[in-house]
Amino acid sequence: MACVTLYKFEAAWGLPSFSYDCIHAEAYLRLYGVKFQEEASTSENSSPTGTLPCVDIDGVAMGAGGEGGGAQGNGSGGSGGALRDLVEGLKKAGLDLDAGLSVEDQSDLEAYMSLVENALVPTTRWALWCDDQSYSECTRAFYAKIYPFPLSYIFPWKKRQEALAKMKTMNVRSEEQVLDLLAKVYNCLTKKLKGKKYFFGRPTRLDAAVYAHILYHKSSPVGELLFGSTLKNYPALSKYVDDISRAHFGPEAAALKDPASIAGIRLKRRRKKKPQAEEDKVFKYRRNAWLGVTVSLTVTFLLSKSKP
Repeated sequence: MACVTLYKFEAAWGLPSFSYDCIHAEAYLRLYGVKFQEEASTSENSSPTGTLPCVDIDGVAMGAGGEGGGAQGNGSGGSGGALRDLVEGLKKAGLDLDAGLSVEDQSDLEAYMSLVENALVPTTRWALWCDDQSYSECTRAFYAKIYPFPLSYIFPWKKRQEALAKMKTMNVRSEEQVLDLLAKVYNCLTKKLKGKKYFFGRPTRLDAAVYAHILYHKSSPVGELLFGSTLKNYPALSKYVDDISRAHFGPEAAALKDPASIAGIRLKRRRKKKPQAEEDKVFKYRRNAWLGVTVSLTVTFLLSKSKP
């Protein structure tokens, strides 16, 4: 029998996980509709890849260094695209939420995913790790419940320093900057949603990502503390999150499918990749550099369009 297992950081504050990356991964699986088992932990070492979240499909494990949880990992220093490898692994395994999108929609989706990674993720990171009050009263208090002293101080302190350093490289140093960025992102996402249940009319990986972060903003104490008043100005986004929670996470959620019944899902180990030739490495480096410039220009364009 096919078996899919999600390894995630344990729940907090009524959320599926303390880690917003783990919520993202779980939302992806639930939106796809695949049946899976859950293994919750407070240690990244508990997963086959040594990272949380991690998804194991019949012995083939794929993971990513998450930002929102995991004590020992490289979490808060992530790029915001921490789940790209995990999602790509799921797509290659046959669990592709984006299958069937038109070329135009695929292009739009990539642009909005860049917006999420470069604008929405940093706002959640700020609320969880960088704001003094939310960190001391909520984040560090959560760690105090799951780890003994002095680990309850060392682990969150280390991740806070990583998060602050990351925000510094983005030149984001104040709550005012974060709130301004948040309002622009909310406005841009609201315009794209246009009253639909999902951004592209049916679930895609964009929905999994946006759901995870706006749920965190709406339902966690760190999100409510910093972003509650801003989110109230965007009721469509609150409804969007509530609808997905009800349809895919709550008692009214549709029954999940047995992985073995899903056409195209690959439930066997992959062959080891051959070492890359030197010219391939040079090509990939130049391609990634070009993509980085393109992503930056796209995000700037989307944010400029989102101004009220």
